Amino acid sequence: MDGMENIMKFGEEIFSGGLIAFLIQAVLTYVVLTFIKRMIVGSIRKAAEVRGEEANTPLRFLARTISTCFNILILFLILRNIVPLSGIGNTLLGATSVLAIIYGIAAQEAFGNLIAGFFLAVYQPFRIGDQVSISSEGVTGNVAEINMRHTVIRTFDNTRIIIPNSRMGSAVIEDRRIEEGYFSRLIQVSVAYDTDIDFAKKVINDAVSALPDFIDTRTGTQRVQNDPAVNVVVTEFQDSGIQLSFRVNATSAASAYVYSGQVREAVLKAFRENGIVIPYPTRTVEIQS
Repeated sequence: MDGMENIMKFGEEIFSGGLIAFLIQAVLTYVVLTFIKRMIVGSIRKAAEVRGEEANTPLRFLARTISTCFNILILFLILRNIVPLSGIGNTLLGATSVLAIIYGIAAQEAFGNLIAGFFLAVYQPFRIGDQVSISSEGVTGNVAEINMRHTVIRTFDNTRIIIPNSRMGSAVIEDRRIEEGYFSRLIQVSVAYDTDIDFAKKVINDAVSALPDFIDTRTGTQRVQNDPAVNVVVTEFQDSGIQLSFRVNATSAASAYVYSGQVREAVLKAFRENGIVIPYPTRTVEIQS
């Protein structure tokens, strides 16, 4: 009997209202706030699905922020009922102390990442699912996640690159999201100086436009005027030949990589069939006896 009284006394000294009361209150606090959190977060995620891709990034960021705030609130409320830690819980929940905490964190990188993540979610320089290239970080891939601290990029090698939001906010980023329905890729090829340039342009145009995945971006007027489907231009006089350049279009950056290879192969075969030479540097050595 004395042992039980000692246990209850121990509970009263450590926990506000006793051990049993503490456990009941802690469980109720966790269950109720977790239920509210899931209701709010679930509603936000459903709204993101309804509103589509444009609202997906900021709403998902908001859902993560609310979830984190609820988790912190649950922890603080439980701490308040532990006598040795009640001062910590009450202090952290006090308005003056909260401002002091925010001020202290503001000088830290963590707060900078939070603010940067907020602006990334609101202004959306890129969205979840976009393909981006960050030259300063040497990273190219699809945006998989934007949370309060960092942005996750999934690379073409199926790895995850985690970059702090503060660095994403200041980096120069190439967003390869397609707004006009296609992705453009520059192709360059050289021909010998004695090549008939007009004939070479026609060969390129016929070879590329005959490919199954060719995307014709000419306007109706350009088609009526019979403008070439592939606009080939002379871009450089090189040491060994003349450089011709043209652009091809694909439905995505990933497919453009494969399609560009098909275009180069088609042009190479067409050049060989029509006797057009792709030059390469040569050196003549004269030996005097």
